[in-house]
Amino acid sequence: MNRNRVIFVIAWILSLLGISFFGGALSYGVFALLTAVPVVSLLYLLCVFAFFRIYQEVDSRWLVAGHAVPFFFTLMNEYFFGFAGIRVRLFSSFSTISGLDDGIEYELLPRTGIKKRTTLVCKYRGEYEVGIKQIEIQDYFRLFRLTYKNRETLRVVVKPELISLETLKSVDIANLMPRETEFRASHPDVLVRSYEAGDDVRLINWKVSASVGQLMIRRQTGEEQEGVCILLGTFRSCSDPLVYLPAENKMLETVLALSLYLVKKNIPSKVLYMAGELSEKNVSGLDRFDTFYDAVSGISFREDMTEKELLEMSAGYTGLFSSRAVFIILQSWSGEALNLVRMLNGNNVSAVVYIIGEGAGEKNPESGMPRAEVHYFSPHADLREVL
Repeated sequence: MNRNRVIFVIAWILSLLGISFFGGALSYGVFALLTAVPVVSLLYLLCVFAFFRIYQEVDSRWLVAGHAVPFFFTLMNEYFFGFAGIRVRLFSSFSTISGLDDGIEYELLPRTGIKKRTTLVCKYRGEYEVGIKQIEIQDYFRLFRLTYKNRETLRVVVKPELISLETLKSVDIANLMPRETEFRASHPDVLVRSYEAGDDVRLINWKVSASVGQLMIRRQTGEEQEGVCILLGTFRSCSDPLVYLPAENKMLETVLALSLYLVKKNIPSKVLYMAGELSEKNVSGLDRFDTFYDAVSGISFREDMTEKELLEMSAGYTGLFSSRAVFIILQSWSGEALNLVRMLNGNNVSAVVYIIGEGAGEKNPESGMPRAEVHYFSPHADLREVL
């Protein structure tokens, strides 16, 4: 019970004793006035609930984690008496709004409003609600508090942050460089392949295209050099977004950071993950990275897509063992991970495993193989430091 309510109860009891022992018009008047206060306060709260309005808007429904975007909101009093004691509660688990907190109290004169322009920052990749979550109203006497859910919340879709790495500590990049990298961008080969959207039209072999009845493009020297494989675990370990969103966000950030670093070095990469079956997404040039980024951002994590299944199916993927290196991104170390790393090691393929989860710490002592490394880090780690 708050202080004002305690004072009111004491005053009401004293007024009741007054009419019991003294009587008179004054005593009865004070008693009637105090008795009417809670009724008036409750009616006031109902009026505010009916006529108070909130309008909020974010610059775009499609956001990027860690990037500030304009956020606007307006508190409106559309009635003929003033509103006091209004507070807004925010969705603060996955986003922050600059200059706002739950402790700010607003007062609105009749038929006026408060407009604010600030910025919104989402912490993690995913789809969730942001902005104003609840409204809290108190009466003038601070006796009662009414809290209700905002009827028009904002739901946004957030992509993972794209982090550009200057170096890659966990692997020697010289061992990953294609043998003919210097010719990849300018020397067409005599071999041809089917034209794909985004290919340079200047490389179309019109003579061969006419003979086969479809567009054919000359391969570039070094185009078939082995690249790098990235295995991504898409297992959702629980149903609590406070637990799974940070880990999933960091796993996708890691995939994108590695792929961007590699593509800047002219090293093609492919991501293998479970989506009902073993699926892959490829990127081999900066001109196609935006499409790759959108595709990776849309990868779903599910409770039925276990890391064990990913590792076992990847072991049967022949392209894995012709890669120059394999990065494995998981939420937990397992016997299946150890077996796959040993297989890669036996085929002279370097393997780097990243285990992303709360409580991550020391290297796994079992990995002890010359061409393998295991790194643990938190979902809140800075990739520029741990990669």
